[in-house]
Parts: sequence; structure tokens; C-alpha cells
Amino acid sequence: MSRILVTGGTGFVGLRTVASLLKAGHQVRIFDLAPRPERLACAAEVEIITGDITDAAAVQAAARDCGGIVHLVGLMTVDCARDPVLATRVNLIGSINVFEAAKVGRLPVAYLSTAGVFGPEDAVNPKPMTVYGATKLAIEGVARAWQLDYGVPSLGLRPYIIYGHGISAGIAAGPSIAIAASVARTPAEIRFSGRVGFVFVDDVARMLTSAMTVPLEGATALTMAGDIAEMDAFVSELARQTGWDGITVRGEPLRIPADLASDPAPAFLGPQPATEIAAGIAQTIAALSAGTVQ
Repeated sequence: MSRILVTGGTGFVGLRTVASLLKAGHQVRIFDLAPRPERLACAAEVEIITGDITDAAAVQAAARDCGGIVHLVGLMTVDCARDPVLATRVNLIGSINVFEAAKVGRLPVAYLSTAGVFGPEDAVNPKPMTVYGATKLAIEGVARAWQLDYGVPSLGLRPYIIYGHGISAGIAAGPSIAIAASVARTPAEIRFSGRVGFVFVDDVARMLTSAMTVPLEGATALTMAGDIAEMDAFVSELARQTGWDGITVRGEPLRIPADLASDPAPAFLGPQPATEIAAGIAQTIAALSAGTVQ
């Protein structure tokens, strides 16, 4: 196994990915603008570098002696809408810096795109309706170019709504916040409605880890729809498992297709099953109740 650079390694998906990489036998180096080592149960086992993803030289230095990069740094939907120029610098230019760093040794790169590359009316042809989705679709193009021009293999994941144990952020954090609130018996509001895909965070971490563990091929972008359901069905299942009915749903549906199909994972990644909502909620509740959430 090799040393893997994880940008944004102390974020919601980052924490679970770092734990998954360590479990698989990798060494981990985290690169983050404001790392929070106190959130890492495995802090003694990782190397942490503070740096800005928009600083090309810093990214190059962080990638030195690494065998692969998991790139998770990025601004989310609301922040992208608030400051599109900053969103472009962080999401797009920052990702170009990552691929440039990977170019030196043709390092494999696994990164997060989003189901938001699709507009609400077309689940096949990408047509983003947000600045966030537009930056992520551009990153997918960068990945293809760096594979064709420099031989950098990559895997981009297009998850719908990622939920689970940990501290999430942005409007998509609603389901994760709702589970934590239900365990604590406090009210919470999910700020979007409609039919969406629920993607368990450990499924994302597992696939990112697989991309760093097996020989990566091509420049693939995979849609991860998870378990598709109405938001009301998610809330009902949560209430059934916790006995708490203090979760409300308010807001318009997201600008993403209501029924999005997952792409089959390439054979070289191995089995990548999607966790069903009931199981994902149960695992999250168990982690919260045991106090093992990072």
C-alpha cells in the first residue's frame, strides 16, 4: 500500500475516507486549509499539512512522495452561489492544481463531482442549473484532458445527497442533521423536499478507497444515486427507528432529476453495493449512540 494525499481530509466525507484508507492499509497525508485534528479519532496515524488548494506550489509539495490523491476540497452549493468567483478559484482552479500535482508521477486521482451536474429535466445529459454543478462538470472535463494528455487516471463520483455520521454542511446536510437531532430528541428542519437519492457516506468512502487500492483506469465519472426515495419516506423511517417525530421538511425540490440511476461501477473497483436508507439510518444511529462519530 502507499501514502495517499487526501485534500479536505477533516471534512464530512474526508473523515470517513481517511478511516477507510487506513483500514485498507494505506498511509494518509491530509491537506486542508483549516484542518481540525481534534475530529480525527486516528490523528496520531496521519500526517496533516495546512495549505490552500488554490496555491499550486503548496499542492505540489503536499503530493510529493504520494502514490495517489483523493481530492475532496470544494465549496458547496450555497457558498458557490454567494461568491461564484471564489467558487471557481477553489473548485476549478484548485482541482487543476491537484491534477497538475498528479501529472508529475501520473498519480491516480479520485475526486467528488456531484449529481448536480444534471438539470432537473434530464437525467442523462449533464446540464447543471447551479454554479456548484457547473464547476463540478468543468472538473470532469479537466480529468478527461489530463488523462488523455498526461496519462493521469481518475475516478470522479457524482453522489446525490450524502448522509451519515459526522458533521456535514450546506443544504445537503439536512438528512445527516436530522438523524443527529432525532437521536438527541431535538427539532430539526430539512430545507429541501421531493424525491432524491440518499447516498450513505461510507459507500462514498469505500469507493474512493477502492480507487486508491486497485490500478485505476481511464477517466471515469460515475453517478451515485444511492437509494431513491421521497424525503417524507426518509423522515418516516427515521421516526420509526428513533421514536422521534420532531423533523420537518420545508423548501423546494433540488434542481436535480428526481429519479437518477446509478452508473454500474467498473469491474476493476470490485463490488460497490448501495446501502439502503433503513440500514444507513441504523448505522448512523448506532455510531451516534456509541459516541464514535468523528
